[in-house]
Amino acid sequence: MGRVVGPGSLVVAALVLAASATAQDWRGTGRIQGTLTDEADKKPLVGATVKALCAERGGTTLKTDKKGQWVLGGVVACKWDFDFALEGYETKKVSVTLPSEESRLQPVVISLKRSGPPPELTAAATKADEAYKAGRYDEARAEYEKLLAARPDLASTVYQRIGFTYVQEKQYEPALAALDKALAADPQNAQLRAIAAQAALEAKKLDKARELLSGLDESKIESPDTFFNMGIDFFNAGEAQDAIAYFGKTIAKDPAYVDAYYRRGLAYLGQGKTAEAKADFQKVVELQPTSEMGSMSKKALEQLH
Repeated sequence: MGRVVGPGSLVVAALVLAASATAQDWRGTGRIQGTLTDEADKKPLVGATVKALCAERGGTTLKTDKKGQWVLGGVVACKWDFDFALEGYETKKVSVTLPSEESRLQPVVISLKRSGPPPELTAAATKADEAYKAGRYDEARAEYEKLLAARPDLASTVYQRIGFTYVQEKQYEPALAALDKALAADPQNAQLRAIAAQAALEAKKLDKARELLSGLDESKIESPDTFFNMGIDFFNAGEAQDAIAYFGKTIAKDPAYVDAYYRRGLAYLGQGKTAEAKADFQKVVELQPTSEMGSMSKKALEQLH
């Protein structure tokens, strides 16, 4: 005896058949094809995802081949919406109308814009940074130079890194040359200007340092350490007045910056300004009475009475 099929089963079967038919409803005899490339260098993009959809009729997903080409074959006449996607690139949406299944359209050429730096540049930057951290400064500079050749638009950042490698080696002349180039590419960068000024001070180029500092927007300097280091450099260069000024800027940023009070006290002493020196040493004692600087300040105050 045959199996009796209930009305419910017939309904389910009908729905399955309908869904199956709908899923393949985009099938026909038409054809759309194209090529996907990198927007910058026009190289073919391999393995990109191409999603094709005909509204109300369904669609399919393709991949680009080794030449960046894709083919949507066996499709109905329709307005086809495409999504082109590849990791590292911005997704692009494009619509193409196939007026009839007999139509043969010109290949569609699409380019994608990178959403981040090219992989080869990322690799060069990583190698350079690793070499820098390991103290292999010649190697770091070589990698930074490769990066600069490929991406001149990154000149400010790359020249800054090159300058830092020379600073680490205490080669202040080439450091200053590199930092000058970085600053030329980004003249409003206050922190970079301050670093270049420090390199000028280390190179004993006081006029150059003062020129750089004259254009410094000090409101953009957040760390008091930047001003303190300036003060130290001027102090070591025998420029007590400038040193006092920058130790004062340090204290303005951080009223509890003990080192700045102590160093300014020494600079005042060198200028014979005893009252000012005593005030700074007293402040050190107030802030850090048991520290080494606190002890030295106490001794200085005893001698100055």
